Amino acid sequence: MINRHCSLLFSATLLSCNMAFAQKFECETHKAQSPYQLDAPVGYDHTRFMPDTKTTLIKHFAAYSALFDDDDDDDGDGQPDRLGNPIAVMYELRGVEPDNGQFNEPSVSIERPNPWYRDPDLAFMWQNTKTKGLDRSYAGVGRVWNRGHWAMADHAQRISAQASCNTHVFWNASPQAAALNQGPWRFLENYTAALSNLHNQIWIVTGPIFDQAKEIAYIGSKGEVPVAVPHALFKVVFYQQDGNLRWSAFVFEQDYTINKHAEKESHRVKPLSSWVKCNQAKKRQHRYDLSAYVTSIGEIEKRTGLRFVPTLEDELREKVVNYLPNTVPVIPESYWDERTFCGVKALQFR
Repeated sequence: MINRHCSLLFSATLLSCNMAFAQKFECETHKAQSPYQLDAPVGYDHTRFMPDTKTTLIKHFAAYSALFDDDDDDDGDGQPDRLGNPIAVMYELRGVEPDNGQFNEPSVSIERPNPWYRDPDLAFMWQNTKTKGLDRSYAGVGRVWNRGHWAMADHAQRISAQASCNTHVFWNASPQAAALNQGPWRFLENYTAALSNLHNQIWIVTGPIFDQAKEIAYIGSKGEVPVAVPHALFKVVFYQQDGNLRWSAFVFEQDYTINKHAEKESHRVKPLSSWVKCNQAKKRQHRYDLSAYVTSIGEIEKRTGLRFVPTLEDELREKVVNYLPNTVPVIPESYWDERTFCGVKALQFR
């Protein structure tokens, strides 16, 4: 059976998502530009739950839409500044169809473009630097700070390999602590994939948090584009259940220390917390607990300046944004891809 949401086009040949061995797909590039179309498939509405914000920079891709920080006054000093980060990334994620009762992700191995795609729409950031693009800003700090995708590349693969290639652009990335990005944040991404399998489609709004009361650290050496390191990461998930709107909101703190005199750039900004990576979780008998990260949409609004579900009437909107659930919806084990599950399974999954 070929999955209707993740059949992929390779040289006019359709490959099933459920092949025994992952097919490699190398992301093509021409002078660091993407050759792939940006239009979302017919019927997708990535911006259905786009929050209100002051930024004028927005771009649409096949698998997501992104709002980017412009020359606003992030630190409140009365002068325009730049964070080099998206403000929010939004996308509709559709579930895969089961094959013999298994919800398998596309069996494709994406070889990302190197360098990442350089979008001319963001060229204003590096016009007065020695570099082109943001790749050099992240160089040398990868073991500490990943280029953390907001729209997950594996989620984009459900549309096509080409759509996944187009997640490797800085409209869609921020510095994320490596162990956080590859640990509990990855588990949350897998959770949302299973949630979309359960409800057929969900909508995700995700991005960085910068707290005005805290000093902001930047990666990037002299002559490179300074890229701000978020103090936290947020994700809001919307879906329909029994004809009613449901949602969950999460915040992952990413506190860090700053040593401006450190010789190595990777030592200048270091996370204060430690996390268990997915590839270590089973061996260490670690169980990820998403309830520790649950928050209200209102708390995210306070910390980001975003305004969610702006089209709702004020009274209803207040109920939505101030709602604080005390549990995380349980997703039966059958809706997870066994190959991507990380950590020890909670008892309620069995």
